[in-house]
Amino acid sequence: MSLIRKLVVGAALASLTMAEVAAAQDSTCLSEREVTSLVTYALPVVMDSTMKTCRPQLSPDGYFAVQGPSLVQRYAARKSAAWPEAKSALFKLGGNDVKMKDVVTSLSDEALQPFAEGLVAAMVTKGIKPGQCKAIERGVRLLSPLPPENTAELVTFILVLADKPKVRGAVGASKQSDLPICPA
Repeated sequence: MSLIRKLVVGAALASLTMAEVAAAQDSTCLSEREVTSLVTYALPVVMDSTMKTCRPQLSPDGYFAVQGPSLVQRYAARKSAAWPEAKSALFKLGGNDVKMKDVVTSLSDEALQPFAEGLVAAMVTKGIKPGQCKAIERGVRLLSPLPPENTAELVTFILVLADKPKVRGAVGASKQSDLPICPA
């Protein structure tokens, strides 16, 4: 699974504290709009955590060091608007554990958001290998001229393409989705 995909899936699933993924995949799927909302909400945290994780591997005069903080601020400006739909998508991913859903849905946004963001940050830190930092910095630099909404849409587009079943020799063989995206 790609790093971006791991981060998005992880953010969605982790924020519901270990809800049953298999049940969620069998019972519901996310629209592309919901995935875009999740991505829009998570990108500032993902970028900030990536910059902190990669700081020792990168030049102090590089893109992340010089332009990174303002880029994160630019993306963070869209988080509030994305939160209601991202939160709804997170609840959809919660599976069939009624007790867990009751606990999570009873949390205020002020309690749920920092929890979700902390889990995303921890996952980013764990998922990045030092040898990936230069490539990640380059990719972010290449995407940086895009408006944040276009970047979120592009990431969603890539996730949807990556979610397509892959045939492996046998007719009808396919992979199970890591992020249940509804068919178009």
